[in-house]
Amino acid sequence: MGNDNLPAVSTQAGRAAAESGVARARDAYERFAEAGEMALNAFETSMAQTFEGWRSVMGSSRETAHQLTDSNVAGARRMREQWDAAGARLYNAFEDNASHAMAAMREIGHRVLIAADTNIRANLDFAERVAKATDAREAATLNLAFLQEQSRRLTEQMVDLHQTTSRLAREAAARNEKP
Repeated sequence: MGNDNLPAVSTQAGRAAAESGVARARDAYERFAEAGEMALNAFETSMAQTFEGWRSVMGSSRETAHQLTDSNVAGARRMREQWDAAGARLYNAFEDNASHAMAAMREIGHRVLIAADTNIRANLDFAERVAKATDAREAATLNLAFLQEQSRRLTEQMVDLHQTTSRLAREAAARNEKP
């Protein structure tokens, strides 16, 4: 029982339209992936500039302290040296922790982006294969195979992400246990 109000579209025209749609989706995703990579690079550059800013602030604070205390007595000089040492320890700890945290975030983010990219590309490949299917039986077979493969892939990605975050947490805990 067909709908007489719908225009008749040949199977070949329908397949061509589906393939064209998948190709456009793949092109759009490629542009999106490039933009995402550019945004990630800009973020990393911004964070590096922030750390450089902290370095210069710490340096100027030290220089100001030197100028102020140089005009005072020997006790103030000892105080300045203690302040310098404490400030250096604090800054070094901050910089060390920040750089480790940034490296961990970068690694986790990189793994998540790779997994997302892999999944999107797999979906686009699946859409292409379904668009080329000759009948509903072939499309159903493709769908079942895709769902099984996607389930396996997602499981592997979650295990990888869990192992990565666990390793990074152990490394952070070990760094914090050192005297």
